[in-house]
Amino acid sequence: MTRGKALIVMLLATLTITFMFDIWQHGVSSYESFNYAGLKRSYILHTPPGYDNETNVPLVIVLHGMGGSARGIEFISRMSLKSDAEGFIVVYPEGFMNSWNAILPIGYAFDNNVDDVGFIRELIDSLQRKLAIDRSRIYVAGFSQGAMLAYRLAAELSDKIAAVAVVAGAIGCRATPNSQLNTIREPTHPVSIIIIHGMKDRGAPYNGGQGYHSFIFLSVNESVRFWVRNDGCSEEPLIEVYSSEGIIKDTYSGGANGTEVVLYMFVNGEHSWPVPFATDESWEFFKSHPKV
Repeated sequence: MTRGKALIVMLLATLTITFMFDIWQHGVSSYESFNYAGLKRSYILHTPPGYDNETNVPLVIVLHGMGGSARGIEFISRMSLKSDAEGFIVVYPEGFMNSWNAILPIGYAFDNNVDDVGFIRELIDSLQRKLAIDRSRIYVAGFSQGAMLAYRLAAELSDKIAAVAVVAGAIGCRATPNSQLNTIREPTHPVSIIIIHGMKDRGAPYNGGQGYHSFIFLSVNESVRFWVRNDGCSEEPLIEVYSSEGIIKDTYSGGANGTEVVLYMFVNGEHSWPVPFATDESWEFFKSHPKV
């Protein structure tokens, strides 16, 4: 073998080892589905590297926005990469016809009263039957309309969910100024909440009022007060200002069973999932707030 050919063989061997190491470091994603309430419901399931189906690990459910998709929010949030680094399972449910039945009065799911809460409950139950999941560490994160479903799940599945991350969402809205308010129910159990919201969000305005499709949204402060009251947190927050990053953090602690409500305000933020901040902070919050 000539020296040139030997160098090529060595280079190919190095690239192969690097490629195999890269595969080993990443988890496995699969597109799965089951029938629920007469509909085929789909989701992406991602398990981290080293998962052995014996050691119980946390479960994080990530919900896309109106018109989005499971694959889209996996890409935007990069939660699978966080899963690989931290060792939790992440699942990305698919909204029926790319929509959710969640507060916002628009889309196929809302118009046809699709049972998305029941779907997520069954999804959790089915994953618990086939995977090793820590039942005290089931979390939900959502963006936009998915954030509104996250709020709804926190209220209606408060017996199962330990904490929720809400990015650019609201607990309620009206189709018109004089129409009925669509809002979430009172939870039966305390749930920790982390809220991440841009103060220049025009889709779900920070201060409430007219947003996307001219719907009238409740404000972020109304969402905060709802959960502070239901969790029994202190009404006076610890306020931290990160001027160089344009972020203000309010922490309402002392809630029942160790629950907290945390609000991150992005002074110049708009209607988006700020990466990697939202993903990193959501997971750090989840880690410190199991179901008690």
